[in-house]
Amino acid sequence: MDRIGWIEAQPYNQIDMRRRARIVSFALAAAVVVFAFVQDRVTTSGATSYVALQRQAVSGQGTGVTIDEVMRPAVDRSVRQGLGWAAAVLLAGVGAAAAIGRTRA
Repeated sequence: MDRIGWIEAQPYNQIDMRRRARIVSFALAAAVVVFAFVQDRVTTSGATSYVALQRQAVSGQGTGVTIDEVMRPAVDRSVRQGLGWAAAVLLAGVGAAAAIGRTRA
C-alpha cells in the first residue's frame, strides 16, 4: 500500500463517508436533546398555567379546572413543538452532511 508520511492512503470516498456519518450521528443526537428540552419547557409552561388557574379558583377569582383540561393541550403542543424543532436540527445536520460531498468535488 502507498504511504504518505505516517498516514496510510485511503480512498477519498471512505473518508468523506465517515465524516458524513459523524455529522448525521451528531445531528441525530442533537435532535433528541432539542426535542427533550423543548418538550420539557412547553410542558412546564402548561403546569405553570394550571397552578395559576387553580390559585385563582381557590381565591374565588375564577372557576376550577381539572389537570386534564390544561395539561392535555399543553402536552400535545409540547410534542408538536419538540418534533418541529428536532426535525429542523436533523434537517440542518443532514443538509450539512450532503454539502460535504459537494464542497470537494
